[in-house]
Amino acid sequence: MIDTTDPRGSEALVDIGKSGIAVLPFYHVADGSNAPYGHRIKGSLSRMWCRESLLPMLLSANETLAAFKCELVVYDAYRSIATQNGIWAWALDKTKTDHPNLSQLDLEALTSQYSSDPRRFNPTDATTWPTHATGASIDVMLRSLVTGETLDMGAAFDDLSPVAQTDYLEQQLGRNLISYNDAALIHRRILYWAMIGAGFANYSGEYWHFDFGNQMYVLSTSAQNAPLDRAWYGYCVPPE
Repeated sequence: MIDTTDPRGSEALVDIGKSGIAVLPFYHVADGSNAPYGHRIKGSLSRMWCRESLLPMLLSANETLAAFKCELVVYDAYRSIATQNGIWAWALDKTKTDHPNLSQLDLEALTSQYSSDPRRFNPTDATTWPTHATGASIDVMLRSLVTGETLDMGAAFDDLSPVAQTDYLEQQLGRNLISYNDAALIHRRILYWAMIGAGFANYSGEYWHFDFGNQMYVLSTSAQNAPLDRAWYGYCVPPE
């Protein structure tokens, strides 16, 4: 549900990169380095945009991360429906390759755990809005302030396997399969708590995905027994 009376819902999209936060428009990369895609996704944007209220939250997270000598790199934020179509098609094809014996319905259900299905998109129907089309979803990785290198998170961005789940390495630790000082485990904890401390909610299926004020945010916080039942950010059109 969307609270259409909340004034935050009319916030404009702002350019994240202009705030000093590092950005890497992952789906717009054209040199083949954006594995697993290896090409520019149709409709992708060259700049990263989000709702205005999210900027101070991202800056707050960066202040926390500075103590650990790292910073955020935004890989994706506002995402057009055209881009979502391209990502969904790629993800569905990969799921078919990885699980050749699944029915089409099961393939689509599995794919939807990692990518919003845009095929039913209707700008007047809130149940069809991909979460990134609200401008209130952020995909982030960590980068060292010392070396400038992306930190080891145990799984690459947009990995479509259980390894991408936020608590996967915690489960591995609980089974004594990794040590308590495993680098990727520590980096995931740092990212998670910096973003949660800034006010975001994490989507448990992807350690890199965080939300604020949209329907995914409501679902994620409801799982934590928070008394929130309505989002205030809904679908918004691409920036001009």
